[in-house]
Amino acid sequence: MKPFLFLFIFIISFLEYSQAQSACNLGRYYSEVFSSTQNTVGIKFGEADPYGFINNQDLYLDIIQPVGDTLEKRPLILHQFGGGFLIGWRTEPVIPQMAEMYAKRGFVFATIDYRLGFNVADGQSAERAVYRAAQDMASALRFLVDNADTYGIDTSAIFLTGTSAGCFSALVNGFMEEADRSDLPSTFGIFLEPQDLGCLQCSGNNNFNNQRVNVHGIINNWGAMLDTSYINPSANAKDNLPVISFHGTEDLIVPFGAGYPFSLPIFPAVQGSSLVHQRLNNLGIKNRFFPLQGLGHEPQLLQLQTWVTDSIIRQGSLFVYEIMYGDSIEIQGDKTLCLNTLASYSVPMHVGSKYCWEVVGGTIQSLNQNQISIVWTSTGTHLLKVTELDKRQISKEASLMIDVSLPPTPLFTETSLDGFTSFTSSNTANVFVWNFGDGNFAQGNPVNHQYTDTGVFQVSLSITNDYCSGSVTLPVNSSICPQAAISFTQNDSSFTFYSSSDFANEALWITQDGSVIASDSFTLNFDDEGSYALTLISSNNFCSDTLSAQIPIQFCSESNFSYSQNANVVQFQDQSYNAFFHAWEFGDGNISALPNPTHTYTNSGTYIVKLKTYSSNACLDSSEQVVTVDLGSSLQDFNPLKLNILPNPFENYIQIKGLNAKESFEYKVWDLSGKLVQQNNIEQSKISLENLSKGSYFLEISQSHTVILYQKIVKK
Repeated sequence: MKPFLFLFIFIISFLEYSQAQSACNLGRYYSEVFSSTQNTVGIKFGEADPYGFINNQDLYLDIIQPVGDTLEKRPLILHQFGGGFLIGWRTEPVIPQMAEMYAKRGFVFATIDYRLGFNVADGQSAERAVYRAAQDMASALRFLVDNADTYGIDTSAIFLTGTSAGCFSALVNGFMEEADRSDLPSTFGIFLEPQDLGCLQCSGNNNFNNQRVNVHGIINNWGAMLDTSYINPSANAKDNLPVISFHGTEDLIVPFGAGYPFSLPIFPAVQGSSLVHQRLNNLGIKNRFFPLQGLGHEPQLLQLQTWVTDSIIRQGSLFVYEIMYGDSIEIQGDKTLCLNTLASYSVPMHVGSKYCWEVVGGTIQSLNQNQISIVWTSTGTHLLKVTELDKRQISKEASLMIDVSLPPTPLFTETSLDGFTSFTSSNTANVFVWNFGDGNFAQGNPVNHQYTDTGVFQVSLSITNDYCSGSVTLPVNSSICPQAAISFTQNDSSFTFYSSSDFANEALWITQDGSVIASDSFTLNFDDEGSYALTLISSNNFCSDTLSAQIPIQFCSESNFSYSQNANVVQFQDQSYNAFFHAWEFGDGNISALPNPTHTYTNSGTYIVKLKTYSSNACLDSSEQVVTVDLGSSLQDFNPLKLNILPNPFENYIQIKGLNAKESFEYKVWDLSGKLVQQNNIEQSKISLENLSKGSYFLEISQSHTVILYQKIVKK
């Protein structure tokens, strides 16, 4: 029962896949996909003056299309019958057969009437007949473009065909420009036919604003051109027009190469399919040529040569299919992957297209038209395939070979000395990426790394080969030996010792009297200053380090000071014990590091003066006193050196008489609010005060931070 169930499931899966693929592989255009056709006959597309005396001949066409076609816009094949421009009709033998074969392949097929007749004794009259037929084909094209919605025609895929005379018209419409009409003076009028036939788009109707309809290919059956030099894409890019040609090598009606129609020199010389093919080849224009060896003109009309029609339809359909096919598609995505890796693939997205994917060896995770994500679940080489069914129902296939491999297994070893560790992998790979577990990374193999701490680190190695990546994480010991170090803090005669060793987790102390202390820190009280012998043994799980040191025992400083005052100038005297560093705070925001500073206050007030002193081992003590300054009542000039200020009042400059010019002096100037407004060094006993406003100020002169003058000055 189980084998039968498996077979049943396999058959169902295959049928589902086949149905999915068939949804994108319709075989349209190059094979018959419809079983029946329908005809719309007798559609008038224009009227024009024919050859002779009849005016305004009505022109008709028939439309043949497939039954049951859901495509809204189909390619058009427009057919014009042959008959030497003298005889023929739009449903003459073989045309209905051709129409049905093309329509069953998914084309809209139109077969048209056109004006017949010319003076067989006049070659110029024959030229006019070709031109009239080309005008009628052009008017039919304009009519069909204007009515494309009615008949479901894709105007971006219009192809011309016919037989013999009909292909003369097709080649004229495909390659002749209005400017080329100068080579056909007969179209402007000849003897017995004086009428100007007008431009190629000026006859039959006014559809499509009498503009030229661009065609996209020609199926040429026994056709010819007046001159293949009309094919000139360098002058007109529209001449880059694909052509497939069928022509009997023994054709006596339309020359296989160069010659006269009907082999009669009365007619203009023409160039047949072989020369059209040669010209297209020389210009690099897409074309295909089927010379029918030993056959004459239109052998398909003979019952024994029905295979000719089959060949024309089959090869013509394939050629048109290639033209409409456009650019091929290509799958974009990774071709080499690890097992169970998610990968995304895509082909170009085209509006109106449908996409069918074939996946073997993987599981589809997401599918969105032209994009697919797959987890590849089996190793080996797999074929990924996609078929695009575009808006014309043309199938385009693309495939990609996917190599899926097992992920590599990384291996590594390490050697370490005092934290310096060497890592080596035994794998063969393109990329090696190391994570040392301490925030540091490296690439390459082998690599070295210096750890800066002891302990166990989780080291990861990721390797990447041609296909995929693998990683491993292993614990690695960092065995760095300690570096013993001693630090201490002091509170006067009380010292606390600390182990500040690097990479240590245990401390053992040996004091000067031989005591052993197992602790990170301990405290001792000393009675006398001096030197104290102390040993520290620092250890971790791997090794230890010993440091023996002589610790200087120095007690703290004792801060104290006195001061003398002359108005707002105060001289401070240090009276501290064991003071190595001084830090004064004068209470008005100013500071000093001098042992015995002099400070000038600029405002009245009560100030708390602080002195901080430090011993040589940075042990701190502080003291403070209150200093009172009254500038209003007690401020007096201070001039012990009897310096003379000239002039006073002054305008811009003052001169200081009595200063030694070889010595250095500084000055400061305050306004009456106590704001410092100017200060600098005194040069050549002269001070510039031109930037000051008019008013009263206080001038201070000092030398080496000692005030030698304090006096009121006035600027006038």
